[in-house]
Amino acid sequence: MSSKIVYTVMRSHEGDKFYKEGDKRELSAAEAKQLVELGVLVKAKPAPQNKAAPAPKNKAR
Repeated sequence: MSSKIVYTVMRSHEGDKFYKEGDKRELSAAEAKQLVELGVLVKAKPAPQNKAAPAPKNKAR
């Protein structure tokens, strides 16, 4: 069983529902292979981490 990967929609298309450009779609690599080859989907980049976030109050000093 393959795990699901989040993809970003580059062009509007209809799958299990209608997807607009910029939407996120969760599929297995096998399900998304053809759509990636056609340029309809690209792998979503993870959200950047906020490295400037303050340390939690309960963290040891």
